Amino acid sequence: MPPAPAQPLLHALLGASLLAASGAAVLQPPPLRAVVTYDGTAPELRGLEVLQSLPAVSALVVEGSAAALTRAARTAGVRGISPDAAVSFTGEPAEGKGVRAAAHLGGAAGQRGAGRGVRIAVVDTGVTDTAALNRASGRLVDAFDTATTPNRGGLTDGYGHGTFMASVIAGGPVDDAAVGVAPAATVLVVRVAQADGSTRLSQVLRGLDWVARNAARVDVANLSFSYTRPGTAYGADPLTDAVEAVRDAGVSVVVSAGNDPSLVGDPGFTPRALTVGAADLSARQRIVASFSGSAVVAGVQKPDVVASGVGVLGVLPPSSVIAKKHQAARHRNLWRGSGTSQATAVTSGAAALLLQQHPDATPAQVKAALRRGADDLDGERDGAGLLTLGPVAADAIDDPAYGPGTGDSTGEGSFDANAWSANSWSANSWSANSWSANSWSANSWSANSWSWAR
Repeated sequence: MPPAPAQPLLHALLGASLLAASGAAVLQPPPLRAVVTYDGTAPELRGLEVLQSLPAVSALVVEGSAAALTRAARTAGVRGISPDAAVSFTGEPAEGKGVRAAAHLGGAAGQRGAGRGVRIAVVDTGVTDTAALNRASGRLVDAFDTATTPNRGGLTDGYGHGTFMASVIAGGPVDDAAVGVAPAATVLVVRVAQADGSTRLSQVLRGLDWVARNAARVDVANLSFSYTRPGTAYGADPLTDAVEAVRDAGVSVVVSAGNDPSLVGDPGFTPRALTVGAADLSARQRIVASFSGSAVVAGVQKPDVVASGVGVLGVLPPSSVIAKKHQAARHRNLWRGSGTSQATAVTSGAAALLLQQHPDATPAQVKAALRRGADDLDGERDGAGLLTLGPVAADAIDDPAYGPGTGDSTGEGSFDANAWSANSWSANSWSANSWSANSWSANSWSANSWSWAR
């Protein structure tokens, strides 16, 4: 069904102006906040106040009336407009035995010195100091804060999600073994949410803009979240555009597939991301987790790989929202977590190990090597297979067959640009997809699940 025209839809949503009893005064609706994406240089948007300019991801955060936004959608150079509504990180309980992040990966995963010199931006809810990873070590560095209520004393994590992911990526020894895959890597904290897990599209985009602007000192960006956007079609939007801008800047972007098995979430469905689903390695079986997202997106099979994502052990701040809510997930001095978020963190750690050995590798080469080294699982929901770090993945970095321009090695060779463009949030379709009553504000970032004890 073609999208409804922008002007009628906006007026239907906002309602007509209300006349006062006297008939003399008019109550204007409150201004709308939106994200405008553009090509080339930032356009002049008449009637809109520009709150933030994010040039590295070609976006503007604006505020204004419905009429001004409708006019902006028709402005030359504007790709599309999306609401800047508030959403929240969320988590639901799930079962799973405790599994160390480095288990089953092979190579140097979890070993002393693994990942040294590699810098991973964790775009999340912040990171609190723990025994596994803290600022005193020099391996946890406050980088950028987009939260509207900054914490005192650094970019700490009241919610718990970011701390857990950072520990899975680069956590040091707890209970005589490393928590993380790359326990010598450096984590750059890019906080994009409040202490209660709430955030906005613009906050996430600001974090990604910082990563793109500072790409010279960032090797990997970990995005352990996924949003199910309105509509049923996959195409470009502000999040996918931002992910692609970060990759074009030279950063390997690792993104969750999402925890809905019937689809792949946003921005993980962008064909150029390294998208990760979850595998269940908690028993003797090696299968794709029942919740792990998968789909064919514009001709490209997603996810690219699956990694351990059921009962993965990590660290939580005891006072965090997640720790208090899921006490049964405690496993001695660690916690169990399940979801494609955990699998994404495992994969970011694996990417760090490849980049430690091959610091000049491009994001395309890292993606191709991890796909090439994966072990095929039964079914079609595992992409290239289960993530491993054996000699095949390491050797693929140096193999010309998996270098730049070899689209099939990255899984991008079957990309259908026409299908992708047809479903983009363009100036002709943005309003119908993004401003409906069941849109962003009614949904949450699907962050992860937290395991109950069996």
